[in-house]
Amino acid sequence: MTARALRMRIAAVGGVFFMLLLAVLGRVVQLCVVNGPELRRLAGRQHQQRVALPPERGSIVDRNGDMLALSVESAAVFVRPGQFEAAGAAIGQLAHALDVPSAQVMERVLAPQPFVWLARAATPEQAGAIADLKLRGVGSESSRRRFYPHGALAGHVVGFSGIDSQGLEGVELAYDRVLRGAEEALRVERDARGRRMLTDGDWQPVPRQGGRVELTIDSALQRVAEAELAAGVAAAQAAAGIALMMDPTTGEILALASVPTFDPNRAAAATPAQWRNRAIADTYEPGSTFKAILAAAALEGGAVRAEDRIFCENGSYAVGRRVVHDHDPYGWLTFTDVVRHSSNIGSAKVGERLGSERFGAFLDAFGFGRPTGVDLPGEVAGLVRPSAKWGRIHLVTTSFGQGISVTPLQLVRAYAAIANGGRLMRPYVVRRVVGPGGAVVQRNEPTVDGQPISPDTARVVRALLRGVVESGTGTKAAIEGIPVAGKTGTAQKVDGKTGRYSARDRMSSFIGFAPADAPRFVMLVVIDSPRTATYGGIVAAPVFRRIAEYAVDRLGLRVAPATVPEFEPAPAGAQLVKWTVPAAERGMPSFLGLSLRDALVQAERAGWGVETRGSGFVTAQDPPPGAETSPGARLVLYLGTDMVSTEHRARDRVRGG
Repeated sequence: MTARALRMRIAAVGGVFFMLLLAVLGRVVQLCVVNGPELRRLAGRQHQQRVALPPERGSIVDRNGDMLALSVESAAVFVRPGQFEAAGAAIGQLAHALDVPSAQVMERVLAPQPFVWLARAATPEQAGAIADLKLRGVGSESSRRRFYPHGALAGHVVGFSGIDSQGLEGVELAYDRVLRGAEEALRVERDARGRRMLTDGDWQPVPRQGGRVELTIDSALQRVAEAELAAGVAAAQAAAGIALMMDPTTGEILALASVPTFDPNRAAAATPAQWRNRAIADTYEPGSTFKAILAAAALEGGAVRAEDRIFCENGSYAVGRRVVHDHDPYGWLTFTDVVRHSSNIGSAKVGERLGSERFGAFLDAFGFGRPTGVDLPGEVAGLVRPSAKWGRIHLVTTSFGQGISVTPLQLVRAYAAIANGGRLMRPYVVRRVVGPGGAVVQRNEPTVDGQPISPDTARVVRALLRGVVESGTGTKAAIEGIPVAGKTGTAQKVDGKTGRYSARDRMSSFIGFAPADAPRFVMLVVIDSPRTATYGGIVAAPVFRRIAEYAVDRLGLRVAPATVPEFEPAPAGAQLVKWTVPAAERGMPSFLGLSLRDALVQAERAGWGVETRGSGFVTAQDPPPGAETSPGARLVLYLGTDMVSTEHRARDRVRGG
């Protein structure tokens, strides 16, 4: 080979290598400069994972700090069907550990998806049992779940939340934004197989906790109301019932019971009909309880005086082609006796004196036909025909509570205006929201929505209603030593199939307040479709009395103070009990979720010696809530950020931990 040919070959090879170098340099520039930001983003997605830490929902407590809802430690159990060995024994073991049917586990482990949840809210004990099984393809992640320490107590007020920490019913839904808190996130490194790695030690930011919601509900009153209502519904062989108690001077709802009820811890096992808060979501014709509203309007409007005499037609009164009847053939009655004896005919004649336009204006002033504005979801407006469209029959029937549809809360609010001197108060169930740092971030104050009647008119109507209880149709609501004012009601129900009044079904009710001269509470009891009797004075008034007897003691209206009832309410149909418990037999109250300071204050008031362990909020206690106790017993409070069961604590002590 000649020297010239060799030089040409070297030059050619050098040119090739030079071109390759240029290509490599160009690729480097492309990867590092042109595509660098996007490639860095993709690399971050492959090697880093953003793990969302769901916020810790704040607690819900009653007006005295008794815990009604809190978040506790939980576990989310999953399966990777492609890795799971679907042996019958393994499926049975999984089902037993999770306390679910084997068919449900079988369906999920055979799913075509690469990842399936087996349980989103398993207990730590269940997660531990599953880990002990060491099944391939099955694992769990730490989680939080909502826990309701008192089960069904105040379930229709508190509501419940879903597995993703979102409120679904009740206060959990209405105050979801403040309960949920702010979401935090954690970035973790992942290896080539996508597994998480800790690069900076075993550290995680704590999710920001939501606000603490303090209710107006008194859990002791609530417990008695629920138990007595359930007993009354069972004794009357009724379909449902409602008991609603409100402070007439503030609008605070003290108790709200509904039958049938449900346990928020097992909300998925209940039906929407059981979830429904009947006190605000259901309407009914109030019947004779509405005569107090007529009386207030007629007295305020100057259409009648308490001593006026009205001829009640001896029991039958023709209104066009219709005939209005009384339960007894009354002749001449004073208006006081019309209310006392609940005369439909006397009420009809007073309504005609008042007239459609003025009566309709008073109904609007009392808030009928529009929501009350209570801070709960699902409230309806009721149904009031515009007075301009009333015929004579509409005026007459509305005078004694037929042809008009109201919610229980609307009626309670109207009676509260009579009780407090004429002021229409806005009802509410949340007193305030306290942020994680202890600052009050939201507060509900008593709000006056109007003044439908004067204090003088309210005083006269209170006297009329007191006569109903003392010597009229409501004598079974009387409380020894405490003056009670109220009104009975018995209204036909409309048959949903025919659109006509049912020949059998009634809404039996009693609404009243006590003490009659200075009311501290207004309460309505409604029994839906009773079978043993129908009159409100027989069916509903005794339930009112039994709840009210406890309430007057609980609120300090008698010399003898009330004591908190036992944790478990009496079963429906059980023998009636007096709701007082000797101090030596009083059940252990719940301190769960309280701060150390609040817990110590409440324990000192109850006379308990306290031993504390840890710091933060009370996560467990020994003895547990509701346990039988004896004088001199010592209370141990465990504090921290996670809810640990008392059973675990006791187990640790046995082991020497």
